[in-house]
Amino acid sequence: MSQTNGPSRLEASELTVALQARTIIERLSLRGEAGEFIGLVGPNGAGKTTLLRTLAHVLAPQEGAVHIDGRDLAGMSPHAVAQVIAQVPQSTSLDFGFTCLEVVLMGRSPFLGRFELESNRDRQVAEEALALTGAAHLAQRPITAVSGGERQRVIVARALAQQPRLLLMDEPTANLDIQHQLQVLSLVKGLVREGLTAVAALHDLDLAARYCDRLLLLYEGHVLAEGPPWAVLTPENLATAFGVRAFVAVDPLTEAPVVTVVGPAQSPQEPRSPNAGAHVHVIAGGGRGARVLYLLHEAGYRVTCGILSEEDTDRGVARLLGIETVTVPAFSPLDEESRSRNRALMSAADLVVICPVPIGFGNIANLEDAAAARSLLLLEDQPIADRDYTGGAATERYAALRAESAGATLATMADAVAAVLAAHTD
Repeated sequence: MSQTNGPSRLEASELTVALQARTIIERLSLRGEAGEFIGLVGPNGAGKTTLLRTLAHVLAPQEGAVHIDGRDLAGMSPHAVAQVIAQVPQSTSLDFGFTCLEVVLMGRSPFLGRFELESNRDRQVAEEALALTGAAHLAQRPITAVSGGERQRVIVARALAQQPRLLLMDEPTANLDIQHQLQVLSLVKGLVREGLTAVAALHDLDLAARYCDRLLLLYEGHVLAEGPPWAVLTPENLATAFGVRAFVAVDPLTEAPVVTVVGPAQSPQEPRSPNAGAHVHVIAGGGRGARVLYLLHEAGYRVTCGILSEEDTDRGVARLLGIETVTVPAFSPLDEESRSRNRALMSAADLVVICPVPIGFGNIANLEDAAAARSLLLLEDQPIADRDYTGGAATERYAALRAESAGATLATMADAVAAVLAAHTD
């Protein structure tokens, strides 16, 4: 659906908004360029909806101003504002039996005279908007007789029918299934490429990171962080804003950050066994140790890890959990200094856990050095033969270790660790 209006530039400066004597946002500034999709993220009560309503000229700020292409919204009539700004609100009350097409045609009202009826062109624009949101089949159905997700698509279509220069959306994917979430956000992204400016409040951090060019992380009415998704969605920022510990990785398909929440930012440790507090060293790599590190850390053990590449997924988890780790640069062999540090940690540990990692000539030294451990636990979720890339050398070394150590799987690891430590203590 082509845009009849040209691209627009949004500038909100030093906004302060109070509702019922409570300041919701304070001295907040935001700029949006034509062809930019900006995501507002943050916890409930951070000010996202209030900011959108202020940008839409629904709320008047106590301080600051909002400009569209240099024009102050405070000096524009509601009719003029509606010709450049369209909204997708968080909730919409439509209790009358309008058809879905009639609801979408309401988006054309800013361009009609007081008693003017919709033209064939207006109807065409509305039908195109319904088709773009996958709701063309709903055109003649009453809005009161469709599901919550279908209603949401109709409301998005109504906003698109305004052919706005600035699109403001408050949880536009609410009530939508996965398919239609992607459809709506892909649609908006396509319109942004044509010059539309879009600002959306989104709860789903992964979707925000995937589709938005820039994020504003709001916290207690202020901008805690602003920038590209990878710069905003950091473990430190998420801990401050949401009170959670999170691991942030890069999706190899979309190259967008993906957030995995692992627990509260500060949670009391509740040891799972009398041996909690013992030192457990983990030999990991290739993402095979991420869950192991997390479970041992949550159980209250002192956990160390090595040797890992700086780019390894397990290294990211260890960094998030504050676990001491021996690392080497990506694609580098295990040098003698790193091996010496790793051997020292293994020798000092009460138990060494070897994860089911792929073994090649670059990391077989981990198996060789594990022979010096006081006690060993091998996690055998995958047979060594299926992950031996050394022509049998790793299998031979592994067999020697297995003859003198305990075995377990990830599912039985907790009990096995406690049993090995208890036997070692006795």
